[in-house]
Amino acid sequence: MTDGFGLEPVEGPAVRPLQATAAALVFAATALAALPAGPAGAAPRTAVPASVLVVADVGETAQRTMPAVLWRKLVTEYVGAHPVTAEDGTALPDDAHCRSAHALYAVFATFDRATRLPGLAQDTDRAYGIARFTVRNCLTGIVAPTKTLRVESDPLSEADRAGDESRAERTWEHAVRRTLAREPLVLTAVARIVRIENGVVLLESGGAFSVNQLLRDIADPNAKPHTPIELVVYEARGRYIAAAVVGKGTPQVGDYVEAAPGSAK
Repeated sequence: MTDGFGLEPVEGPAVRPLQATAAALVFAATALAALPAGPAGAAPRTAVPASVLVVADVGETAQRTMPAVLWRKLVTEYVGAHPVTAEDGTALPDDAHCRSAHALYAVFATFDRATRLPGLAQDTDRAYGIARFTVRNCLTGIVAPTKTLRVESDPLSEADRAGDESRAERTWEHAVRRTLAREPLVLTAVARIVRIENGVVLLESGGAFSVNQLLRDIADPNAKPHTPIELVVYEARGRYIAAAVVGKGTPQVGDYVEAAPGSAK
């Protein structure tokens, strides 16, 4: 049995019944329609804009052909969030570094030349690299398993083999972009609350959540974690969703919201 809006009742001592009125639903539909839509025909993003700290490192074996500035540029494009702060370094940022950068995520990205192994099929006229990405969710502290990608360059000329930085674009830029485009970096979806009215919570979600999905408001506008407040999505439109509070607590505009554990899209 549903509550009249297509939602199953949520039970539990810490959860109150969803009480979305007809007026609130009308407001949600009107507000969602008034919010800016994404470009026509564009595929929905998997995550909303979020502050990301990128630490990039080029290994000694690759430094002759992969300038640090080019690697930072490629990683920043790959992360695809905004704003992004990129810097050089040799380790995944810790919680203190995340806080000082006001980041929701930290990404440690490394690039090395791949070692030629006996019996491994490799063309002699190509260069091979290994790109690795490790992501920390700065709000939860969770570190995802490292994503490792093998990069194969386009065929190299004799001049390319010289390995000077002026030829880095030909050696790596296109090849890295091509490889990364096939293997997108998935950040845990985090939405921002943009408006609250008549009991309706409007969020910019980037298309990351779906109707009936349970969410958790986990941090204030300054990205400071607080006791989670449970929400449920009851309408979605492009980059934006409307949700209702089903748990204890009072959300605020600017709060950060993520999917509840075990609540898949």
